Amino acid sequence: MGGAGLTVEPHRIRPIPPDSVLRLFAEVGWWPDRTAGDVAAVLGSGPAVGAWDGDQLVGFARAISDGRVRAYIEDVVVAGSHRQAGLGRALIETLNAELAGLDVVSVFFHRDLEGFYGSLGYVPTKQVCAHLRRPR
Repeated sequence: MGGAGLTVEPHRIRPIPPDSVLRLFAEVGWWPDRTAGDVAAVLGSGPAVGAWDGDQLVGFARAISDGRVRAYIEDVVVAGSHRQAGLGRALIETLNAELAGLDVVSVFFHRDLEGFYGSLGYVPTKQVCAHLRRPR
């Protein structure tokens, strides 16, 4: 991957510390109610990849999958200091490699990112995604 010291690796090869994921989430204002225990459970339940600058986690992406036919990519995040360096693309490509063999891989994203995901082969559908959010 790209510049000196920048790597993208699956969690199964290079374990991702939950506290580092929480730091990335906090930087972008995501999931303030998540705990290190929540993230540890997520990391143990499905494929995840980390982008590293030396020993610092600077990007993260994960998938939810049945392991056979379908997966959903979630929580794609890159630290502000490392954006526009190709890490988002490398995260998705590495995660896609982890999901090889599945029939369908879906990703949820803001409309502003349609061009980015389109360049990676993702085609928008007419489906609508809706969430039921339960208070903790």
